[in-house]
Amino acid sequence: MYADLIEREITQDYKVNLDLKLDNAYIAGAGDSYAVALTIEGKTNGRFKALDPFEGLHYENLDRPLVIVSVSGRPKSNILLATKFKGKTRLYVITANEDSQLARLADYLILIPYKPIIPLPGTLSFLMSLSAVYSLAGEQADEIKESGRLLNLANNPFFVGHKENYGIAYYAMLKFAEIFGYATNSERFEQFCHSPIFMTANRQIVLFRSDNEREKELINSIDYTDTQATDCSGAFCNSIILIKSIVNKMRKEKWDKIYFLENKKILNISSKMIY
Repeated sequence: MYADLIEREITQDYKVNLDLKLDNAYIAGAGDSYAVALTIEGKTNGRFKALDPFEGLHYENLDRPLVIVSVSGRPKSNILLATKFKGKTRLYVITANEDSQLARLADYLILIPYKPIIPLPGTLSFLMSLSAVYSLAGEQADEIKESGRLLNLANNPFFVGHKENYGIAYYAMLKFAEIFGYATNSERFEQFCHSPIFMTANRQIVLFRSDNEREKELINSIDYTDTQATDCSGAFCNSIILIKSIVNKMRKEKWDKIYFLENKKILNISSKMIY
């Protein structure tokens, strides 16, 4: 059931086109929304700067507009951050919940049309949020390869990405935690090559490619463990390939549950800390 529901989400239209454009901004969010922030930071070469909302509470001033991404509009760190900088900089909120306290704090409210039927790990909501942020930044989304080769995902991979694809590597780690409860790593390409690579002797490496020569060199050099790489280079294509590959893994393993919904004890702690 869950594999079918997730697959159905990614067949829906995720594109959110905005007339509003920004030259630069801080972009804050948590969970999937932080993955969005990391992705657009890489895509824009820092014009849009990722900001952890709890860490942002220690900032005294912001030298650019603040964009807060939150599908639910409920996390307290987002609300506190918006409250702190309300009136000090332009405040943009991207959310699916126009009735939230966060939405009411916005100078500019951007609504994404996401209405889930049941709780699911964020897939369509992630793609919609990412699309809205790309549009806000004036960046073009990459084309999706409908016939892209799926990844054969192991249980504890190292997810590695460069520029915008580091955000997708981070997102991949989140999905493995939420769906399977498995421990994985998300690494920036350069940092991975310096030290985490020494932990990979018996671990799969999954590279979200951005199509540069150093990535090809790494792939061709590794002969001691399973290395998987996507056959497209953009954040949206890599996201879709990742989600389809997770669905494929769920079906092969007959995995019909979502770990974060099943583990009530951890879920209660997480919810208490977030909300």
